[in-house]
Amino acid sequence: MDEDGLPLMGSGIDLTKVPAIQQKRTVALLNQFVVHTVKFLNHFSTVCEENCQTFLFVSSKLKHNLKVIPILHRCTRVSTSM
Repeated sequence: MDEDGLPLMGSGIDLTKVPAIQQKRTVALLNQFVVHTVKFLNHFSTVCEENCQTFLFVSSKLKHNLKVIPILHRCTRVSTSM
């Protein structure tokens, strides 16, 4: 037994004599957990959506810049050959 007089291994308690956990309290805790989890997931999905939008913007900008490079290269060849 530990210093509180509780057994270290196994409960040693007859569970048929233990009062039940309050159902209202259990439901309230479960609801609180669900609400906090949903808030977290909503925030997480918003952040992911913003990051995806940023990535799409940057990748489209990069794609545009890569299309412009050959045109600039041709223009500089023409201007130097004159």
